[in-house]
Amino acid sequence: MAGFMQALRNARSKTKDKVDYNARGKEIIAILKNYDFSEGLTPEMTVEILQDLGPTFVKLGQIASTHTDMLPVEYCDALAQLRSSVAPMDAATVHAQIEKHLGATTDELFAFFDDKPLGAASIGQVHKAELADGTVVAVKVRRPGVVDTVAQDFALIERILTVSEKFRGPQDAGMDLMTMVKELEETSTVELDFTNEEKNLVRFYNNNIDREGVIVPKCFSELSNEAILTEEFAAGHEVGETEYVETLSDEERDRLGNLLADNYVAQILEDGFYHADPHAGNVLLQGDGFEWIDFGMMGYVTSKQRQTLLDLITALVKHDTYHLKRCVLQIAKPRGPIDHGALLDTCERMVDEFADTDLESFDTGALLNTISSGLEDEGYDIDPFLTNLARGLITIEGTIKALSPRVNIMDCITRNIKTGFDPDNLERMLEAFLMKGVQGVDDLAGLPTKAVETLDMFQKSQLKMGGDFGLDAKTVRSANYLARNIILAILATALFLGACLLCSAGASASHQTLIGAGYAFGAVGFALMIYVFFTVRKDK
Repeated sequence: MAGFMQALRNARSKTKDKVDYNARGKEIIAILKNYDFSEGLTPEMTVEILQDLGPTFVKLGQIASTHTDMLPVEYCDALAQLRSSVAPMDAATVHAQIEKHLGATTDELFAFFDDKPLGAASIGQVHKAELADGTVVAVKVRRPGVVDTVAQDFALIERILTVSEKFRGPQDAGMDLMTMVKELEETSTVELDFTNEEKNLVRFYNNNIDREGVIVPKCFSELSNEAILTEEFAAGHEVGETEYVETLSDEERDRLGNLLADNYVAQILEDGFYHADPHAGNVLLQGDGFEWIDFGMMGYVTSKQRQTLLDLITALVKHDTYHLKRCVLQIAKPRGPIDHGALLDTCERMVDEFADTDLESFDTGALLNTISSGLEDEGYDIDPFLTNLARGLITIEGTIKALSPRVNIMDCITRNIKTGFDPDNLERMLEAFLMKGVQGVDDLAGLPTKAVETLDMFQKSQLKMGGDFGLDAKTVRSANYLARNIILAILATALFLGACLLCSAGASASHQTLIGAGYAFGAVGFALMIYVFFTVRKDK
């Protein structure tokens, strides 16, 4: 990894030299001279040119293929071929790459190696092979010189954009091409180093090894490095193979759809590490389950982000605008001073949009996408985790619908969070219980909090009110006293109910720790009840 990053840094530093810019520029011009533009630039010619220009331009073409709002449909359709139809390397180049990076020939490393690639992409291609013990594997080989070429191309593109910034007009104010190019450069840098995909594969394999019906190919690290990746060969039918899927019964399609949805939700809410490109071609149906492939794009979610995600959904379902506003401020950073009134209006619109939708009918990906786009329009920068997660959820929902239109991923999220008491996982259970308790107290105290937020908006002239009212100090003290006692009383009740649940679960599982915790919660709850009772009685 360190050696690869150093090579990449060296390649990037070279591109700062004017001679290198000129060399790559001349190469691009030479490629363009091979084409006749007298009759215009056809979609087919565009694809050929981008393939000749190399991996960076192929990647740009792949991105452009998704923008039907900017390009004619016929060009988008042609550019879409770049995702799966890229000119392959010849066999001699592939063998030379393997020998260079693994230190042995293909004949020495494999009992069989198929020179015909299974698929070719802009960065590398995949070949089927067999190990000495008979294990069938897929070998991904990186194209030679691709690291230098990509580094030079991005340096050249960034230099052109830097110059073009001086000539941008007001109509281009919303087009941040430099940011897009830098993000693409960062993504390409990760994809160029196969050790990243190797680590992803190993972690994903370990996370899913005990999940029934879920298959992840095993990685052979001794035959993998920055330029070569060797893993078990995945055989099966892609979810996108409509003819095969239609041969399955509705019951089988529902079962597989729920299995896939449950697994994806578990990746997000339990593992915090999920497949970020779960399109129908990356899920293979085989036997009673399915197999994941292609681990170049993965997503990460921290425990705090997972809780924020659940809080967002809960706030929308409960139509709690204030709670939604607090959640938003955890995942969105304002570009200027916060206008609390405007933000509250935005949250109100979001709540209204989903007001008639029950939990099981939520389109989760569209929901997160709506939140992201709505906040960006209001001048907020969204935490990348939410936009990446929304993209993944939208994609997986499309894949699930290809299996069964009757399966909704929100049903799976609901099932996942409705976990019962598990004596074998006491720490997680108690943590979840305490979090619910804290959330309950927070909800009970919601009225004063909302009042504070409203007063804050009023103080900053972000909220207009009409009316004539006043409160003396005695009334304010009485209100605070009443609110405190109500909160304590309900908290005591919650603790008492929690104690009953813990004791019941402990008794059924013969788990003394649960029973002891139940008694402790009950004692605290009972003490609070006695305190509130005598306090109220004394002040009558």
